Amino acid sequence: MSIILAVDTSTSINTVALCRGEAGAMDAAVLAEMVVECRRLHAERLMGAVDWVFAESGHTLSDVDALAVSVGPGSFTGLRIGVSAWKGLALARGLPLIGVPTLDAMSRLLPIQDGVVCPLFDARMKEVYGSAYRYVRGEREKIFSDRVGSVEDLLADVSGPVWFLGDGAALYKNRILARLPEALFAPAFCSVPRAAAVAAEALHLLGTGISADAGRVAPVYIRLSQAEMSRDARARRGGPPLHDGQGT
Repeated sequence: MSIILAVDTSTSINTVALCRGEAGAMDAAVLAEMVVECRRLHAERLMGAVDWVFAESGHTLSDVDALAVSVGPGSFTGLRIGVSAWKGLALARGLPLIGVPTLDAMSRLLPIQDGVVCPLFDARMKEVYGSAYRYVRGEREKIFSDRVGSVEDLLADVSGPVWFLGDGAALYKNRILARLPEALFAPAFCSVPRAAAVAAEALHLLGTGISADAGRVAPVYIRLSQAEMSRDARARRGGPPLHDGQGT
């Protein structure tokens, strides 16, 4: 059994969890978990959440066998803070670090044995991040890779009674139903990102022999940041380049 300290800062919901489980398993037992809406994330606040889960669980960092971090897609700022903090812990303590795709972890939030799950969350600019997963007797298959686009673009590859979850599903519910009348919507409590799901996905990945080298873990943004898009637009218009930067 391994103890994993997991974090998800990909959205405005920031969550840290200490979990226990076996490599290759499809689940993780929660020892302590904090889930809080935080519009302005700071590294100090994140480490305060770490202190809280250790205090509540009776464990310390010395008990941790591995770290897991949600790597995106999601908020550029949130992902940078979460990945940087967990890489720092991993390198300082010599711990394995597993980078977990955010949407893969979200697909575990709805406990179904059979059916299609489509996590969506708001990417701003009238777009969503999303993917889709088919469950057959509890075994999961990814239908298409993570992407960003309009709800209609993402629905092009799914049909029938699909379960939607995440803040993007709630935000664009009417448009989803207009395109897919058989759509089903998960309860709100199944649509909130949870670090426990990141830990469960990390345990599953460890069973596949995935690399847990902290040096190879990096955020996955999918699209350009707002600053990069503005810079490219200015370049196309022949204006002076902007300083490099990342959006949220």
